[in-house]
Amino acid sequence: MFKRAFSSTIASRGLYKDYIAKLTPTVKQISLAGLKQKIAADPIHGPPKTFHLLDVRETYEWNEDHIPFATYTGRGNLERDIQQIVPDVHDEIVLYCAGGFRSIIAADTLTKMGYKNVYSLKGGIGAWKNEGNHIVTNQVVYSDRVEYGKPE
Repeated sequence: MFKRAFSSTIASRGLYKDYIAKLTPTVKQISLAGLKQKIAADPIHGPPKTFHLLDVRETYEWNEDHIPFATYTGRGNLERDIQQIVPDVHDEIVLYCAGGFRSIIAADTLTKMGYKNVYSLKGGIGAWKNEGNHIVTNQVVYSDRVEYGKPE
């Protein structure tokens, strides 16, 4: 019989919820209206180059859909890849996930790394969809598989 490597017990979910509750007051959040205002400023070209909307969901979630003008980064490699995606620590970053919890953790991490203007989208893409906002169906499919060169 297959056993999961993680626990789905009430206690483990309680620890996660407690952790999110601890981080939430320390992380800046942006409302759906606030995000819509930012991306609607120029509906053709999108937000300014100093604004970054990052999807930190899993690859399979991104492959289904995303918010317009978002860039896929994934939570798993965020710390490693963020400087290539957002080289200026003063740029504005909005992170989102499905419900707003993973993005709170990611926003906390980026703030600790030195980024100054980091926000988590309150309610995530779930709230975005529930409000009937436009969703982009992906034309490009990402894979979690990365091939590395052979060690020398």
